[in-house]
Amino acid sequence: MIYLYWEKNCINMKQSVYRPSEIRGLMKQMLSIYDLVRLVDPNECQELHLNEDDVLRPQKGCYEVWSSDKRCANCSSFMAAQCTKRMEKTEYFDGKTFHILSLPVAIQNSDNSLSSCVMECITIKDGIEENATEGVTNKADSALVDTLTDIYNWDGFYKMARRAINAEPDGKWSVVVYNIVRFKMVNDIFGRNKGNEILIRMAQLIRSKLSDNEVCARLRGDRFAALVHSDNLDERFDLTEINDTNLTKDSPFHLHIRLGIFNVTNKDLPVSSMCDRAMIALSSLSDNSAKQKVVFDETMMDKMVHEQLVEDECEKAIRHKEFQIYLQPQVMKDGTIIGAEALARWVREDGQIVPPVDFIEVMEKTELISKLDLYVWEEAAKKLCEWKNSDLKDLYISVNISPKDFFYVDVYEVFDSLVKKYEIDKSKLKLEITETMMMNDAMKQLSLVNRLHSEGFEIEIDDFGKGYSSLSLLKDIDADTLKIDKEFLNQTENDKKSESILGSVIAMSDRLDMDVITEGVETRKQLDRMISLGCDRFQGYYFAKPLPVKEFEELYKNRNGVLS
Repeated sequence: MIYLYWEKNCINMKQSVYRPSEIRGLMKQMLSIYDLVRLVDPNECQELHLNEDDVLRPQKGCYEVWSSDKRCANCSSFMAAQCTKRMEKTEYFDGKTFHILSLPVAIQNSDNSLSSCVMECITIKDGIEENATEGVTNKADSALVDTLTDIYNWDGFYKMARRAINAEPDGKWSVVVYNIVRFKMVNDIFGRNKGNEILIRMAQLIRSKLSDNEVCARLRGDRFAALVHSDNLDERFDLTEINDTNLTKDSPFHLHIRLGIFNVTNKDLPVSSMCDRAMIALSSLSDNSAKQKVVFDETMMDKMVHEQLVEDECEKAIRHKEFQIYLQPQVMKDGTIIGAEALARWVREDGQIVPPVDFIEVMEKTELISKLDLYVWEEAAKKLCEWKNSDLKDLYISVNISPKDFFYVDVYEVFDSLVKKYEIDKSKLKLEITETMMMNDAMKQLSLVNRLHSEGFEIEIDDFGKGYSSLSLLKDIDADTLKIDKEFLNQTENDKKSESILGSVIAMSDRLDMDVITEGVETRKQLDRMISLGCDRFQGYYFAKPLPVKEFEELYKNRNGVLS
């Protein structure tokens, strides 16, 4: 299903050259979508394998995948290699249907020579596709029906959707995939029985919107799908009805449904590939997105490919220790340096610095962000240990805790071990959290953060005022410092309101015995404005940008610890 990317870029072999690491990344990504992904040499009719030295070696005969004793007639991979364009074909072997997407690629060898081959992405289904002349049946075999919701299951949807499309080949069709946002919370809060009631209700609502020749199914869990006519799609699939339905009479909890839509342009695609495209569209919506539905387009495919390549490069960079910590000074209003925030910077072997915007968002979607955070935390603790007997002994370092860290590592155990290993003062290693971090499993997160605070770690709330429940967070969490989001420094049409809010936050913090740091300070005017409102701690380019550790240390020593 990645073919849209190649269709745009693989016009000829000169435009489709990839490093072995890139090919591995793409194959890894597509394996989450297809049943089988492999490299083949269609001229020799054999499968290829990239060994550990990034050398392509023959592995086995191409035909062995289907246990066939002869070459496929009109082999799509052979034709793709000859015309250097994407090709697709459906084959039938041993009672199974194989949809084969053949993508011509060239792999750059270590000596800069090129090896041309074809990447095959294969969807495998038991059984032979329904004959186009067969009519659409209104009753499915019991094996094709979801026992809970009484609509089709995945196998039933594949079969009946194919029948519907074949019966109306000139029709305009769309595949819609539905997902209930944070459905796991429903089961956790209200119990599995209530969750099942919601799934049944969801199935009933979807089915009520369909005409006789349209099809719906429960694919798995809270994931539903429908094959529908594309006309009046927006009007027919307004989910206000279910989104406004309370789960219980006494609960304010509402369901929120999202849709991913794929407008079918190639009716010969397997239904599974149509669903995959709709799911890619659905997955493009972030947890905090206000959108209810999104339509698939090829830019989503490009983004998915790009993110996979970045992810693979980041993993390699972590292994090769290309990441470094930079320190951005935090100062008093007179410029006295009191500490620094540790920030990760990716410095390639050739000295090129990769901007954080190019990799942080991708890493935050995976456990890689936790691997990076673990590295930053340890480097900060190590540096504090080095400073204990130097002129910088009074400085602290703040480190960020990402939301994913609570899922992948034992945060308390890590920080407790670091201070013991490096014999540092816990108050010198400050911990920055965000409101977003507390959104999932809030009670567990609050308990852990408050435990760290009670053990002597100082807690900073980063980006304060950026979210919607910052004040509520203050009520429940033991924090020592608020970091005011830099957006408050930008001039707006409501500067007076902004100043009133900032003044109130600073005054409130003072009453709560909390420090306030304004981040993102870039001008003298911004500095003076915040000083007049009562803030006395700052961070931003007006004083210094994030610096390599050695430059930070030299700056501190050369300026006697004062930036003016």
